[in-house]
Amino acid sequence: MSEPSLSMKERVHQLRERRRRAGLKRVELFVPEDKVDLVKAYVAQLREGSDSESKMKVRQLLAKAYRNFHASCLDNIQIDPATADFADAAIVAAALMHRGNADAYKLGRQIRSLVR
Repeated sequence: MSEPSLSMKERVHQLRERRRRAGLKRVELFVPEDKVDLVKAYVAQLREGSDSESKMKVRQLLAKAYRNFHASCLDNIQIDPATADFADAAIVAAALMHRGNADAYKLGRQIRSLVR
């Protein structure tokens, strides 16, 4: 038997819950019609800034991973931490978690939590 489909109310609740866990907050406001594009542009900058903060933190963790675990876990993965993106970080996190000791596993989990 197939699982019963979710009601519209439950789907909206799940969507809002995922966004909340991602650190997003819904805001409704009224602005003059001619300023809507300015507000949208500002919101896009805010989102991008949040993404760049996460990227900076991920790059710091990748540099730490290469300093501490290059020989044991990351010997065949060549990623420049200064220019790495989230996909690169996911690869390093998986390698740390699967090939390393408890400290490497913990660092891999930290990186993976930022990548998602």
